[in-house]
Amino acid sequence: MTVIDLKTNEEISITDDMHIMCALGNFDGVHLGHGSLLRLAAKKNIAGITHSAAWSFRIHPDICMKKPTARILTSYEQKLNLFRSYGIDLAIFEDFEAVRDCPADEFLRDNLFDRCRVRAAVCGYNFTFGKDAKGKPGLLCDVLSKMGAAVLVLPPASIGDEPISSSRIRNLIECGDTETAKTLLGHPFSIFLPVTEGRKIGRTIGVPTINQVFPEYYAVPRRGVYACRILVDGVSHIGVSNVGVRPTISEGSTVNCETHIIDFSGWLYGKKIEVDFYKFLRDEVRFPDITSLKAAIDNDIATTKAYFGK
Repeated sequence: MTVIDLKTNEEISITDDMHIMCALGNFDGVHLGHGSLLRLAAKKNIAGITHSAAWSFRIHPDICMKKPTARILTSYEQKLNLFRSYGIDLAIFEDFEAVRDCPADEFLRDNLFDRCRVRAAVCGYNFTFGKDAKGKPGLLCDVLSKMGAAVLVLPPASIGDEPISSSRIRNLIECGDTETAKTLLGHPFSIFLPVTEGRKIGRTIGVPTINQVFPEYYAVPRRGVYACRILVDGVSHIGVSNVGVRPTISEGSTVNCETHIIDFSGWLYGKKIEVDFYKFLRDEVRFPDITSLKAAIDNDIATTKAYFGK
């Protein structure tokens, strides 16, 4: 188990004098439904509570179990930042392999109550835990209440006719509907990945780019061009991102994100850069030549500037 103090970003230990109000969940995407849990925990409005926390897994269980359908929306670092934005004090990350075979009631007593000092728990209606995910909110209420802990179970949060869920958001992103995904998330879908070296063709036509490769198990937006915001050293820039295999200049099959940061000059190789996806502009196209590609990129830049009112 790893505990991060979100004020200092340092790893700490949970001590006996802590009484924690904890939001429980996988929190993939940290969407508006998750936000309701986190806001409640952050209030610490139950007598005796000293800290708020978000409890989750450092690595998503679907990845640990190597499920072919595993496609995560947020990295470990992104979760930390989003928990912090909701005013949470501590992030508690459990090792899935350490608890996957733990009976549900034992998990509640030994891990949450004793080890994590949880004295108030907040979860969603569909939260599961323990071996084979047999633990449900009803058991959570029963076991923790008997030990003197408060439990709050929230109903589903909805926008439109469907509940907000990570799977719903994942499907929107993979269809290119990043605007609706942003509405459900409460923030843009983003990647936070290191910049790798590319073929440097962009700079030869006046549109230098950064390249970021999607790791295995990441949700990948629909192939195409997007209007984006890019955060570099705390400063927000606008840019144009192409998600795909760059068919005009490459015969490869590796899907990456290639971004031109408008009116920016700087050395970013090796840095982790956040790219926020705002609007799908067009499909990825194989152009007949570099001149046609450059004309399309110039049009994408103009469209992006207009979208952001620049």
